[in-house]
Amino acid sequence: MKKFITGLATLAVLTSAVPAFAQEGQQALATTSTTKYSTSSKESKASVAEFVNLTVRWNNVSNAVRYEYMLTNMTDGSVYEHGSMTATVANITALRVGKRFSFYVRAVDQYGNTIGSARIEDIVPTGSNIDRNVWIS
Repeated sequence: MKKFITGLATLAVLTSAVPAFAQEGQQALATTSTTKYSTSSKESKASVAEFVNLTVRWNNVSNAVRYEYMLTNMTDGSVYEHGSMTATVANITALRVGKRFSFYVRAVDQYGNTIGSARIEDIVPTGSNIDRNVWIS
């Protein structure tokens, strides 16, 4: 029994002891985990979710051959995502909670002319995915 307890204690000491070089490697891995956005101390405290997805649906416009959309980050004025498609739905991922966004979509005819458009202002992700509908006129 004494040998068993001594062996168990030795095993516990050996498995809990981590050499200094191994600790440095573990710390380096932990600090290299980053996102594509810089975070402030206020943003890093998001408790529910840091990123959400946005789905926007719009009506089909007769004579439209494609729809062009643009999502703008209103917080810093940059274009977050844009695209051109024939579908009437856009799925956009990884919007940072707490930022402000605006969404613009336009219907384009076969000649490249805008035949209708719509905008959604002040999309502010709060921790759950966003599903919006917009009417192109």
